[in-house]
Amino acid sequence: LLLTAACALLVAPRVSTAVDALYPPAAYNDRRVLARDAALALSGLSTAEGIPLAGDTMVYGEFDLNFFAQLLALADPQRGDTLLDVGSGVGRLVLAAALLHADTLRNCHGVEISPPLHDAAIAARVALDSLSPSPPVAPVEFTCGSVLDGAGLEAVEAADVLFSYAVTWASGETHSRLVRALAERLPDGARVISIDLALDAQAAGAAESGARFELLHQLTGPNEETGGEATGLVYRLVRDRRRGKGGGTASGGRP
Repeated sequence: LLLTAACALLVAPRVSTAVDALYPPAAYNDRRVLARDAALALSGLSTAEGIPLAGDTMVYGEFDLNFFAQLLALADPQRGDTLLDVGSGVGRLVLAAALLHADTLRNCHGVEISPPLHDAAIAARVALDSLSPSPPVAPVEFTCGSVLDGAGLEAVEAADVLFSYAVTWASGETHSRLVRALAERLPDGARVISIDLALDAQAAGAAESGARFELLHQLTGPNEETGGEATGLVYRLVRDRRRGKGGGTASGGRP
């Protein structure tokens, strides 16, 4: 089933109020500066004088909450599911998901490679407990690291719903590495929300994983960061039951 329409769902006031309290719109530029400085600190690109360059092209954006809520609804989170945001930045969408589906999601997990952004996400989660009235919220977890190895990759293996909009994934080879990791490690039936970037396991070099990404929904919504629109693609990962994660033959299956 494919759905192409304008984003219309409105986030409940209790959710938008809480998110704005944790991430004040007036402090948006401060968060951009934090992200730029974090990119500079992680950059391996430098001038002849040793000055890192990544901050000159660093893009920081905050995804539209209404659009996010509608895409998340299309991914159909079930009671007990775990949500994972890969490249979660300061944790805004992780906390939004925990507020939107407080009674449904078992865990809302964000993985971010930048320590300053990870620390800001932790601080926002602590601040959430100080809001009055305190809104209901699902359990939240943040991990500092890459989703391609270690604890970040373990988070992929535990995810039922995964969201991907980090600008890190925009380059071709980097995105292919992510798609391969998802194809090889996500559980069968996991849903993936990808913004603007199509998922193709075979094209990413993960044909041996026995997985494919089945497109369920395609939705167009606002993207104020670009002054235009973004396309949300909602997939279900379907795994060849004869194969295990990573492409090995499953027990009892035929090679």
